[in-house]
Amino acid sequence: MQVQNHFAHGTAGMYLLKMLTIMRFRKHFFLLVSVLALSGCSAFNNGKVSQDMLPWREPGQIIYQDDFSDNTSGWEEVSNVYELKGYSTSGYMISINQPDSRTISTTGLSFSNTLTDVNVQKITGSRTSQFGLVCRFQDKYNYYSFVISADGYAGIVRYVDGQGKLLGSEQMIRAEGISSDDGSNSVSAACVDNNLRLVVNNETIVRVKDDTFTNGDIGFILETFEVGNSTVVFSDLIIVKP
Repeated sequence: MQVQNHFAHGTAGMYLLKMLTIMRFRKHFFLLVSVLALSGCSAFNNGKVSQDMLPWREPGQIIYQDDFSDNTSGWEEVSNVYELKGYSTSGYMISINQPDSRTISTTGLSFSNTLTDVNVQKITGSRTSQFGLVCRFQDKYNYYSFVISADGYAGIVRYVDGQGKLLGSEQMIRAEGISSDDGSNSVSAACVDNNLRLVVNNETIVRVKDDTFTNGDIGFILETFEVGNSTVVFSDLIIVKP
């Protein structure tokens, strides 16, 4: 009888734990459905839910980060005659061999409103090569880029159907605070509602309003012009819900 009682108590405890788990799941599920219903299409991109729109995400919370010490964290790895992408001892490396070329790597997730920070350093290549962050990435033809160059220029570019347009200025902006050549720079991109802001080494370079894209992926970009053979390394990526 004593053994049976212990068995009965154990079964009841397991049943109670199971019911509590189901209740918690239902609570989060209904919260998620409610948030997505209120936010409408802005919460979705290519069938993916924006990470910052999940109901348990709080303002100021880090919703994604990667120091690239784990080479299984999911970033694209490519090695061919045109480009090289992959993990290195210093971070995530992107290299382009050809002139007049552009390449992008993203998290594979979706976001709506974000504050993104990364450290980036040019290792080789022309001083005019541009590199930085992309946000609200739809595909390789449609996104915002927040870029700097090793000769000290910066800007926000909107790409629609593959056509780039500088936002907030007629040409790239000279920024004295950019560490030139092979110096390391902190690049920050704010994509909050229709407000876009590029900050380099804690200095705001440009801020604009644009509502072409409302959500999408986040990632890195490298572009060459007249000269190829450019390599940059990205490290300490942090994405925060504003």
